[in-house]
Amino acid sequence: MLAKATKLIVAGIAIFLSGDFANAWYQNEYNKNLLKNTIEKGTQPVTDILDNEFIPRPLLIKRFKEILQPDKDQSFYHVICGEKGIGKTTLATVASREVGQGVIYVDVPENFEFFGESFGKAINFTFKEKISLLTRLKRKFLSETQEKENMNLPKWMRAKRAFEDVAQSYKVNHNKPSVIIFDNVDRLKNHPEIIDSLQDSAMKNAKQNKYITVFISTKGPILERMESRGTLSQVLEKLEIGDLSESESKDYLIKKCTAENLQFEETTRKCMINDDEVNKLYKLAGGRILDLKREVNKFLHGKIFEETKKEVMDNVENEVKAAHLFPNQKYYKIGKPIIKTLLNSKEMHYLDFRSAFYTIGDVEKVLEEVLACNVFEYHPGKHIVTFKSPSVEYYFKEKSDVFIKNYV
Repeated sequence: MLAKATKLIVAGIAIFLSGDFANAWYQNEYNKNLLKNTIEKGTQPVTDILDNEFIPRPLLIKRFKEILQPDKDQSFYHVICGEKGIGKTTLATVASREVGQGVIYVDVPENFEFFGESFGKAINFTFKEKISLLTRLKRKFLSETQEKENMNLPKWMRAKRAFEDVAQSYKVNHNKPSVIIFDNVDRLKNHPEIIDSLQDSAMKNAKQNKYITVFISTKGPILERMESRGTLSQVLEKLEIGDLSESESKDYLIKKCTAENLQFEETTRKCMINDDEVNKLYKLAGGRILDLKREVNKFLHGKIFEETKKEVMDNVENEVKAAHLFPNQKYYKIGKPIIKTLLNSKEMHYLDFRSAFYTIGDVEKVLEEVLACNVFEYHPGKHIVTFKSPSVEYYFKEKSDVFIKNYV
């Protein structure tokens, strides 16, 4: 009787363990298939840009789509950079939706604590591995170190490893690498070790043709760090997103100032801005999207151009004073030839800009101080310096009697 009971207990345990194992296997396979399906159709991010805010840039969209559809033997990764508000995210989301298959879009959140969750959500990864009872017992009593370490990894790293697993399957099935986009990576500036880890993976997996990484960032410390990392930067391709063209800028201003009304089943359009006002606003704001938005919104709220112009000029003047370039300030004489060169040529070589400050003590400290103000901008990829914005250029043209005509 005891032997029979023992057999029944053993059989029951065996059935339970086999069912438990089967359930864990099924759940984990289900999770893997979710990841595979996600990468198959792509995340296709949604943009919340309104019609009158959207600026079609067909040539840039075409270039983005080429980046998101790599050749099977591609062995380099990408960095998309540009000023804040220039439209990088909009271009990336539009191109991602149009390409669809094989493109994963990850938006780095403002709060780093949510990076892992955001990464996991993008690839449909739940972080909830189903583990059978037998496996749990093995881990507890046999100290399977590697598996324990995997479970203790930060969420962003677990999500990265999960993506790498399904990326391998995608490459085998489609004979070409998938693409993962990390947008707003400059938000990781306080976590350089994570940037380094993502860049290390980008290089390794690009060389292996496993998947292609696209980083999207403003120009600044993160971009400079990536470009300075020796062999890692040798397989990096950079695309800089610049200002809108004059025609794109003016089209945007007109679109923003055009109201549509539906009357008697007919749509009528009324433009509230004339050509002269468009030209003035463009000269003041240039092709910077954020500047254009700000100035056209002032116009739509009834501010006359002269009021808007005064506000902009006052803001720029404060920046010029902060950079110590104003008359009677310490960099005034040094700054005048730089300003004249930029007004004539739009740019100057960084070494020429730097040499102008050689006579002033600690050159590195001085350059850091001057470039920290919103007057000049250093472009590390091209090794040139330009005005920070069209508004700055406009200011110096308006103040030519102070900074140019009395230049000696």
